[in-house]
Amino acid sequence: MTENPWITHSSRVMYKNAWITVREDQVTRPDGKPGIYGVVETRLATGVLALTEADAVYLVGQYRYPMECYSWEIIEGGSDPGEDALEACKRELLEEAGLTAAQWEPLGGEIHLSNCHSSERGYLYVARGLHEGEASPEGTEALQIRKVPWSEALAMVDSGEIQDALSIMAILRYERVRHMQDASRAESERNFMD
Repeated sequence: MTENPWITHSSRVMYKNAWITVREDQVTRPDGKPGIYGVVETRLATGVLALTEADAVYLVGQYRYPMECYSWEIIEGGSDPGEDALEACKRELLEEAGLTAAQWEPLGGEIHLSNCHSSERGYLYVARGLHEGEASPEGTEALQIRKVPWSEALAMVDSGEIQDALSIMAILRYERVRHMQDASRAESERNFMD
């Protein structure tokens, strides 16, 4: 079933700040009973897998207030009003890590980050041809930057040291791309030898 089984009767904003809006909708549920649905609306979420020529990845460490823990992540952020995902990625890469990139590639399509209570959509990009500059993080960010070999980034995902969803998705998606590229090269070499 792909049609919407929910009926929305009214919607009102319960809370709003620069980053989120919380709304409460009066609905008729799929079972026909009346109910409410709370939705958190956000800006676009963006993630940048910043890779060196040797496939080392830049990670950002910061304390995540809602989770009450320190987190190692790829470079992430949210779009400003009217800003598309790629422009937000470029801005975040410069702000957080002081990096610019010569090449940008999307890493898959749109991601729904917590679709049971949030309308947040995410986009991932791979950045290559990196040039170092000066970072200028926001006042809400106390960041550490770390460059780790690709195998270490994978191990950090596998061990649970990286817990951030966008980071895990970016690293595992890119690992899949690497495997497909390796398989394609191997196939080309076999065809060449035949």
